[in-house]
Amino acid sequence: MSHRCLADIAGPFYDAAKPFRNWSALPYYQLDLPHSPYVDQQRLTEGLERALAYLKRIHAQGYTGIVIDNLAHLVTFANAPSQVYSADSPYRLRAEVYRAAFARLFDRAAELGMEIYVTTDMQWSTPPLRAYLGRLAAGNPHLADLNRWALDELFAALPQVRGLVVRVGEAGGAHNQDVGYASHMLYTTVAALRGLLATLLPVCERHGRMPIVRTWSIGIGELGDLLWSPERYRAVFDGFDSPWLLASIKHGPSDFFRLLPHNPTLGRPGPRQLVELQNRREYELFGMVPSSIARLHQDVMQNAAANPAFAGVWAWNSTGGWGGGRAAIGAQGWSVWTELSSALTAALVRDPSLNTCEFAERWCAERFGGEFGAALANVYLESEELIERGWYSNRLPAGRRSLGAIYLPSLLWIWWMRPTASLVIWAYLASVIGDSHAARSARVAAAERLHWHAEGLAALAPPDAAGLAQSVRYLADMIAVTHAIRSFMESAFDAAWHGRRERWNELVDNVLDVRAALKQHRWRWAGNADLPALELDEIEAFLSAVERAPALIWLQARAACLLIGWLRRERRTGCSSYAAGLAAARALAVALSGRNGQIVRIVGVLASLALVSPLRQHAISLALPWLSRRFYLLPSIFFETGPAFTEWTV
Repeated sequence: MSHRCLADIAGPFYDAAKPFRNWSALPYYQLDLPHSPYVDQQRLTEGLERALAYLKRIHAQGYTGIVIDNLAHLVTFANAPSQVYSADSPYRLRAEVYRAAFARLFDRAAELGMEIYVTTDMQWSTPPLRAYLGRLAAGNPHLADLNRWALDELFAALPQVRGLVVRVGEAGGAHNQDVGYASHMLYTTVAALRGLLATLLPVCERHGRMPIVRTWSIGIGELGDLLWSPERYRAVFDGFDSPWLLASIKHGPSDFFRLLPHNPTLGRPGPRQLVELQNRREYELFGMVPSSIARLHQDVMQNAAANPAFAGVWAWNSTGGWGGGRAAIGAQGWSVWTELSSALTAALVRDPSLNTCEFAERWCAERFGGEFGAALANVYLESEELIERGWYSNRLPAGRRSLGAIYLPSLLWIWWMRPTASLVIWAYLASVIGDSHAARSARVAAAERLHWHAEGLAALAPPDAAGLAQSVRYLADMIAVTHAIRSFMESAFDAAWHGRRERWNELVDNVLDVRAALKQHRWRWAGNADLPALELDEIEAFLSAVERAPALIWLQARAACLLIGWLRRERRTGCSSYAAGLAAARALAVALSGRNGQIVRIVGVLASLALVSPLRQHAISLALPWLSRRFYLLPSIFFETGPAFTEWTV
């Protein structure tokens, strides 16, 4: 039986000449205007032309459909029983522009026999929609009406659309736009999500359309572990046996990371399932470097194909993450490395037993020919192992892979382009890393091997492909500079775990060497819009703190280790994670702040306020950024991305 093979189509709509940062969806933030005509028509037309060319290429690769963002930008409510948008509303007029533009793309996809799916966050909103509702809550019957009206309109206005992809497990933060589009985490319980399904499914069935419910979740609320918990999955989907309904699951129990087991919800009773894959690897430098998926996706496909519930894949060629440079976009919305991974993934959907080495070699030979093509295929195929050795931190021990509702990857030390100084993360990694000497040797060897590949490619590359050789050199340098950071932090927290203050004091003298490595890295890639330097402000601030107050940072590192140990005991005893977590945070603040009684009092007041439900969101929004900056609690990137931290209080 043939399976669906869907791809996102956001990449071609990115304009490298305009600022881009957030890859979470099609870049409406580059296209939307706050004034008439409300859409940058020229850039939309240019993006549409690139999208049509991209559509032709993925169809040739074997993809059977596209997934495009998003419902909020396609709905006018013009025929709704009640007025939601006025006739001159920017949200109504903007949707009319996008519908007219996308209809051309959808018509071409339909001519090629490809399906079209539209994404949506539940719940999305605009200011007029919120004004109409009055109360933005999952149980508000007016909200159910609005969602029904939106689906009726989508399927009537764009009959090419085959279905709707629904996300409930992440919202807010960077997913919101200055011009008024926002998303909210309202459906955080099993009952709420089942109620949403009961609202959407009848509308879709009536139109002969397919709702696809994503199980992606990031630890918030009762549904925080829906991504990987078979029990939660069963509770949500039990009794929903409609042939129109699909579930969409990540290939593993966390985000698009390596060195993880298969998603344990695959093949569970319930709807048929799509498996989400990522060809442009967001956590491995955004497709700017070779990052082979040959072994990873072949393993996923061979496992998935054995399950009768498997309905196909949804492969991401551009979606996901915050950061990166123009090399991630390329001339047509993807890099050569991503294009190769995209082609290989589609081929594996057709034949999971495919010889991936032969496929990559043939693809590169047809594209580039001769010795350069062979060398390119070689570095692409080897990159999978080199990234695992040089970028990841081995596999986590089986008993330490989850914390609360979140299943942990081993790639915690860096978030997209920003190495973290989070004491809690480094304390955790130091406790599970295993043979740290072997890990360091593997990183050095991986960087050296990549430098060797880069030199070979540079000698063979034609002028128009010199950037590919440079991208391999970039990856080698990334592993080398982060090796300096990781070696220092791993040694420091190993000393903290074992109470070896004398070893900590010795490491303080190594700060200058780490600073020199960071300075050289920044100098080498400064001003490079294609391949930008890492974002190093957070780690540099931490190094300055170590130099300035080594004794205080030692106490903070020791306290972070104690907190990790406490959290492990809390998991075994099963005490209330929220209330106990607040108590732990207060105790941690006392330990971290030394004799500064003012800090202790401030943290105590904020923790007490957080126990009062009406004040909880405000207290956390005030306390968490302040505490994190002062005590290096969380990666700083968390405050830039989504969801908004107040969502964690639901």
